[in-house]
Amino acid sequence: MKAIQMKSLKHQRGLGMLQWALVIAVAGFFLLFAFKVVPLYAENRYVESALRSLVSGGEKIEEMTDAEITKKLNNFYMINNVRSEGPTKNIKIEREAEKAVITVDYETRVPLLYNIDLVLVFKNHLDSTKPTQCCKPVTNAATK
Repeated sequence: MKAIQMKSLKHQRGLGMLQWALVIAVAGFFLLFAFKVVPLYAENRYVESALRSLVSGGEKIEEMTDAEITKKLNNFYMINNVRSEGPTKNIKIEREAEKAVITVDYETRVPLLYNIDLVLVFKNHLDSTKPTQCCKPVTNAATK
């Protein structure tokens, strides 16, 4: 009986050096991934907040000029340290009768490893007639 106990204890040694190296490599890859991707999602949260600030600014979006909207968004970006070019260069304003749709669609490319890049696509829309649905792409009933 004692020989069986000794044999089972001998097999329960834990991870070896190679297994620990593999665990550390996998953990390191996921940490690298997180350090590259999380700031981009945080930056997109600021883009969403900038669009929401247009609604809560007091002025009606329909009454603002395109230059005023762009200036307010760019000021918000500057204050909140939005550095990438995507949100600043991809502001599109479409106007219809008593309606304005502000679109900030952009993609960001970040190098992950040697020749592997991550491409993240963000779509942010603000329809002045539906301000509660801010930052979700506009869907038309005709396209469904």
